[in-house]
Amino acid sequence: MMVVFSSMLVMAAGLAVALRASEAGRIWAAGYALVAGAGMALASTIGTGSYTLIALAGWAFLLGRLAIFLGVRVYYGLPERRTLLRVAALLALAVLLYASQQHNAVALLQLSGFGMLGTVSLLTLLSLLNSGVSQRSIGAPLAVLGCLLQLLTQAAGMVHALGVDASGQSLFFVADSSRALWVALPLVGSLLGCFGCTLLATEQIIARNESGARLDALTGLLNRGALDQAADALIARWQRGGEPLTCLAIDVDYFKQVNDSHGHHVGDAVLRQIAQAIDHSRRASDVAGRYGGEEFCILCPYTDEGQACALANRILRKVRAIDLPGRRGSATVSIGVAQIDGADGSREALWQGLFAAADRALYVAKQRGRDRLVLASSLGMPVRDEDGDEDADEDGALQPA
Repeated sequence: MMVVFSSMLVMAAGLAVALRASEAGRIWAAGYALVAGAGMALASTIGTGSYTLIALAGWAFLLGRLAIFLGVRVYYGLPERRTLLRVAALLALAVLLYASQQHNAVALLQLSGFGMLGTVSLLTLLSLLNSGVSQRSIGAPLAVLGCLLQLLTQAAGMVHALGVDASGQSLFFVADSSRALWVALPLVGSLLGCFGCTLLATEQIIARNESGARLDALTGLLNRGALDQAADALIARWQRGGEPLTCLAIDVDYFKQVNDSHGHHVGDAVLRQIAQAIDHSRRASDVAGRYGGEEFCILCPYTDEGQACALANRILRKVRAIDLPGRRGSATVSIGVAQIDGADGSREALWQGLFAAADRALYVAKQRGRDRLVLASSLGMPVRDEDGDEDADEDGALQPA
């Protein structure tokens, strides 16, 4: 057991470097490193009779499995719910420490530990089955098989714990040699899961490299064509499941003056900085692209207008921290926010309508002084903008940053 976990720890350290280009890969590497370290700690503390140390090592093992579950959510762009995971981790620590102080600590530690690990394995398995196995991937089936082996072992551990009496000292993995199979299964499952997640992250990195033609050469964000493709896929998902989908239209304020005063090379540098601020502000599940010129767009799945305001305000703050050349102050952007509605139509028409609503809100933000965001739902009848074109109601409500 120590040899396997030691090898896994070395593998995880290598993966942390090799998969640094993938957020999910970094999370998986950290998770498997924690699993390996906790497994080694468990193997060395089981014989000490210190149930508190066993509880702490078991909790560290559970943290590693939670990190692996989070990596799956990040990889497939599912809601991460990190706050909920933190609360669950703290509750798990309290349960394990309480169990370690009871007279039947052996049974309680195994029952609670295997129960919580089984729950995490089941949630990880469901996330993989719902998102990954249908895609053409070698890593996803391996990760699924690893989860199944983990889940099978944890279920067997719970059954064993139910048969341990108050005075029993029977630990599932060390009780007798007849359980050698149950010792091997979780180790094999962990290795399969580690290989599977490694392949998934590698496939993602390769796909990103191959999609270089889909990126805007100046900003590194998606270009217009790739943004249209992403929007088509997200709207198709919205049509199937009905989860909210929100669009942010973002335009750089007074950008023409920067170009006219300092030249296009300075303007390009400002655009790159703003694109970086946008990219660092978004969540892993959000899709950011350069729509054209100095205008950007972010598509936010599982997000309504109100929730998108937090992202918009974060972008406003980050952009304000960008200094303009020649002591001209800081850069600013105006943002329009729109949520897709229940209108019928083709995916292309729905995408055009969604962006048009966000774009109209953007121009109202320009009219009202720039450096702010406006919700499309707050707008009423159109009015004429500075160029004489119709945009939005002068009484449209604004949301300050």
